[in-house]
Amino acid sequence: MERMKKEELIKLIDSLGPDKEDFVVVSSGALVLRGIMDTAGDLDITVTNSGLDYLKTKYDLEKKDNGWYKENDMVECVLDNMEGKKNYWEIIMFKI
Repeated sequence: MERMKKEELIKLIDSLGPDKEDFVVVSSGALVLRGIMDTAGDLDITVTNSGLDYLKTKYDLEKKDNGWYKENDMVECVLDNMEGKKNYWEIIMFKI
């Protein structure tokens, strides 16, 4: 799997399609988007219930034993009800 630079991550995020209020980029993707790292091996996102529902209708998500959903080799997501955490997430994560 090829590592992705910031521009490639942004294109991948835009192609996913959920509302920007329904997900947060985490892990190495967040670090690349903030300019702390140069590349990421994949895109990990946390999603709201509606974000997960949207992704389930658009993609054939595979639920892993650890609770994460795998879309493909490039994207994984996990459900995290982010209601009431808006300020927290905006402080620690890069929100597109």
